[in-house]
Amino acid sequence: MQAVARAARGLAAAAAAARPSATEAGHRGQVQQARGIVVQVRDGNLERALSIMERRMRSSGMERLIRARTHYHVKDSEKRVLARKGLMQRVRSQELGKKLREILIKKIRGQ
Repeated sequence: MQAVARAARGLAAAAAAARPSATEAGHRGQVQQARGIVVQVRDGNLERALSIMERRMRSSGMERLIRARTHYHVKDSEKRVLARKGLMQRVRSQELGKKLREILIKKIRGQ
């Protein structure tokens, strides 16, 4: 996780240097909506902002995606948990699809 935070520090510094201000970009004071995880640095406390970012990345599942892309070793217990979560999501999705189909059929037949 520390490597991800270090990489994020470098990316944030490079992005801030390369990004033109809102008035230079011709937005006339409008700020473009940020995508992803946004963290405010208050009172120059970068370490606190990084810890908040790490917590948000962990809770959003982004850390898991980064680890999967870098071929990070995942424990068998974590694989089982993720497989079970995926299975439950697919089951819920299929059940919802069946309910919606039944509702549509009833509406069509009712007319």
